[in-house]
Amino acid sequence: MSRDPESESKGWWRTLPGLLTAAAGIITALTGLLVAVHQTGFFDRSPQPVSETRSEPHPTDSSHPIRTESAAAAPAVGTSASRSLTLPENAEVRSGQAVFKLLLARLDPYSPGKASLHLTVRMTNNDRFDANFWAASFRLLVDGSLQSPANDLNELVSSHSAKEGDVDFVIPANISTAGLQMGDVGDGKPTITLNLQPPGQ
Repeated sequence: MSRDPESESKGWWRTLPGLLTAAAGIITALTGLLVAVHQTGFFDRSPQPVSETRSEPHPTDSSHPIRTESAAAAPAVGTSASRSLTLPENAEVRSGQAVFKLLLARLDPYSPGKASLHLTVRMTNNDRFDANFWAASFRLLVDGSLQSPANDLNELVSSHSAKEGDVDFVIPANISTAGLQMGDVGDGKPTITLNLQPPGQ
């Protein structure tokens, strides 16, 4: 029995669309599988770096010494406490119609090798006119040289009245005596001797 070539050709073309459809379905399924696997990151996996845990060295006594209060609050060299000075018996000077009286004398630390001599003075004006009460009326004789005040006293004392003021001098810390001039100042003018030494010396 012989086969009909025309019928076999028609059978092949009838089967081809089914094969193509099946192949397309398989390709679609594989594509979906690949997409799903890719989304899970299966192909992007790379070895994770090993995390290193560094242990910080604890500070030792040698690297961070303990600070004590005595070291942090070390006193400055050459400083000393303030102290009042003993006033001389004659602490009053008359200059024209004005009378100057030394009321207080104090020695304060100023800087290394220096001290501040703080004086409180009362000026009495017996004139019928007002009078100046200022730094120009005071000088301090130190080691043979006259020094002017470090502050700028500038007051006015009414007639027949009195007023107190402060006068400051910066002097060497190692001197033992100084001469104070009030009212009438200059070379050869009278001075009041101030003892700058601590009591008992």
